[in-house]
Order: sequence, then structure tokens, then C-alpha cells
Amino acid sequence: MQKIETSSIFKLTAIAGLACLALAEAQAAAAIASGHDSEALLQGAVRYRNLSSSGMGMGMNSNPKEIYIGKVPLTTAGNRTEGDVTGGLNKPIQFNYDSDTQILSTKVGTGASAVTVSRNVGSLGTLNYILINVQNNSSGCSGMMCGGMGGGGMGSGMGGGGSSTVSVALNDVKLNGSELTTGLVGAANGAKWNVTGEDLSEGFILEGSIALTGTQPMNDTNHIEISVGYSDQTGPKIDGLGVNPNPALLHGTTTLRATVSEVETGNNTVVSAEYRLNGGDWELLSAQDGAFDSVTEDVIAELPAEQLGSNEVCVRGTDSKGNTTTPPTCTTFLVTYRFEGFSAPLNNELINTAQAGQSIPTKWRLTDANGMPIEDSSSFAGFYSYPIDCETAAHSPHDAVEEYAPGNSGLQNKRDGNWQYNWKTPKSYWGMCRAMYIEFDSGATSPVTLFQFK
Repeated sequence: MQKIETSSIFKLTAIAGLACLALAEAQAAAAIASGHDSEALLQGAVRYRNLSSSGMGMGMNSNPKEIYIGKVPLTTAGNRTEGDVTGGLNKPIQFNYDSDTQILSTKVGTGASAVTVSRNVGSLGTLNYILINVQNNSSGCSGMMCGGMGGGGMGSGMGGGGSSTVSVALNDVKLNGSELTTGLVGAANGAKWNVTGEDLSEGFILEGSIALTGTQPMNDTNHIEISVGYSDQTGPKIDGLGVNPNPALLHGTTTLRATVSEVETGNNTVVSAEYRLNGGDWELLSAQDGAFDSVTEDVIAELPAEQLGSNEVCVRGTDSKGNTTTPPTCTTFLVTYRFEGFSAPLNNELINTAQAGQSIPTKWRLTDANGMPIEDSSSFAGFYSYPIDCETAAHSPHDAVEEYAPGNSGLQNKRDGNWQYNWKTPKSYWGMCRAMYIEFDSGATSPVTLFQFK
């Protein structure tokens, strides 16, 4: 598949609709680039040709008309409306479409001498792509515009020998009132530019200054054609994004998996996929089948679990046309400690019996993924309990209250990752059943242990 060439990229501000021109400053930037998308679906076009009254036309020697406008392809007579205009330097042109009237039209010149040619082309559907095709196929070269663009425009100047100079150029291009600033690009035999990044389906106005001078070859070898249509500009879709295990253990790894698919977004080949962890650099994902060579790819990567607490990972894919998932698809996962506990005298499998008002020693051990002990007291974020039904153990953690230790006997570091907290139970718990858990600074919690108070 042929990719859109992007040897020179510029920015413009554009809007999608004649009724919205007053909002131009609020619109997102579109992009103009040299090259073209060979797979774009072109719908409507205008062609400007420098022909005198005895000129030759598009393969039909009896037709000297200088303007063709209508549905693509313009070579089909039934697709177009034709108009007469005299060529020259710096003639203002306007090319526009209104989806309400379904009229595609162009205006060349100003004032009473202006020529307008239009055609009802019906609905052009979804529009997001403009192709500007400047063709100059004369031999020889002279003049200021030879071989490139002059005056901030697109085109080339060629001479047929002697003092005769051919200029084929489109200068000072604007889209919906916003100028497309360009540099020196193009080739002696013509060049193509594409405008992407905006929804033009409701309408647009493209303006410029056209140059069509000199002796032209037979037919319309030299011309400027502006087409509008649809180009796939949507990146792959990301499905099934997940991280497992979640939570992951501190200083360990966890596995990211996702499916990158073009089935719904252009049916192009997925050529790569990347992930970004916590706003860092983009890193490559691997295709699970070993190669990126189909419209759907299952991808995988091992993620480092180094940031305690919540982590964000984002995934994007790129297709064979250079389209990238925008915005990327993101998910979060938790990184926490390995918890061992609760130790005796507590039993994690049964309902523990305790006297209301007594202090209950709760013991646990924390390590990282490699078994290294966690010695930082900030790992402890709180000790909580909430009431449960003594018969069914039904409960709601939303009713949890923070519990405290008696006197100065709170959190105790027993070394090697071992911790103890003496839970001072109030006498008001008599006859109640409660569930207890610990919260850590990672945001994770311990398993729940059940108690019946007497």
C-alpha cells in the first residue's frame, strides 16, 4: 500500500462548513503536506487550463474550454460543467462546496469580469481530503518560478525555448479564510499536495491566486486540478487492553495485552504498536504471532512494576497508511507489596472470636516481588473494620471505620518486613460481628479477617 508522502508539513486553521466561518479561530489545525494518498476516494474536482479560443481540450481537440468542474473523473463529459476564462498571472480563484445546496462551484477573477462555473454534484458524502495537483509538462526551463513554488505558492515555471515562459502555479492558498503558508516544494514536471485533518463534509471555501501563462502543449498537459474527497485518516482501534497480574508486585513485572485492529477503521495492515507507561517514552509492543502483517494483531509487552500505587499505561497502533490511534487507549493498574498474614493468633479462614474491649495483636509481613522486606512505616496507611451479619457474613465496606491502638502501642516494626498493630476494640462491639482489614500506601488493602465479639 502506498503511504501519504510527508516531506514537508505545515499547519493551518480550518473549519468544516460555510455556516461556521466565523468560528475559524476556534477550530483545530489541519495539515498540508507534499505528496498524495493514492487510495483516497476523490468525489468532486475543478480543473483550470490555459487555453486560448483555439486551444485544445482534454483529449477533445474541438473543446477549448478552460474550466471543468464536477464529479470525478472530469474526463467523462457527463460529469462536468465547462466554462470559458482567459488565463494569466495572479488571477484570484475560489473553489467551494455547500452540502445544503450540493453545489460545487468556482469563481475566477474579480468584479464584472469574474467568471463563475458551478454544478450540482449531489451529496459528496464524508469529505476530509483535498488534493492540489499542479502539472507543468513543458520542456526547457526559464523564469522565476522554474522548478518550484514562487510567492508562497505551489507550481513551477517552464519555458518552451526562446523568451516564451510557461507558468503553472497556485499561490497564496487559503482554506476557509486561513492561509496555507508553504515553502519551496515541487518538481519541474509538477507536484501534488494534500490537505488533511479537517471534516469538510458540510462545505469549504478554498481560495488562491492562479498563474497559467505561456504556450501550452496539446490537450491540457499543463493544468491545475483541485479535488476533494475522503482519505482514511483513522488509526487502528485498540480492544481488550488489560494488565495481568493487577495488582502487580513492587519491583516485579506484569504483562500488558491488547488487540490492535483495522477492521473498523480502514482495513489496512497494522504495521506497529507502542505503549507508554506513566507518561514516559513510547516503547514498542510485540506481535504475539511474531510479525505485524495483518489487519488485526494481538500485542504483548512486559511492564516494569516500579511505581508504587496507580500506574497508567496507554497503547496506540499504526497502520500501513501511517495513521495512528488518536487519542491512545489507556488503562490503569496497581503496584503494591506482597502481603503475608495475618499471623497467629488470627485465623484467616474462620471467624475469630474475641472479647469486646480487649486489644487484639494483628501481625503481617510485607515484601517486594523479590522477597526483599518492606521496612518503611509509611507503607501502613490505616486499620479499618466494619459490621457484618453474624449469620450470613453479609457486609458493606462502605461502613468501615478507622480503628486505633491503645496508648503508644500503635504500629510496631518487628524487622525483616514484619509488622504488628494492636487493635484496641471498644466494649460497644459486644455481640457484634465485624470484618477487619489494613490499607497500604499503595492504595491496596489486605485480605479481610472476620471477628465475632462477646
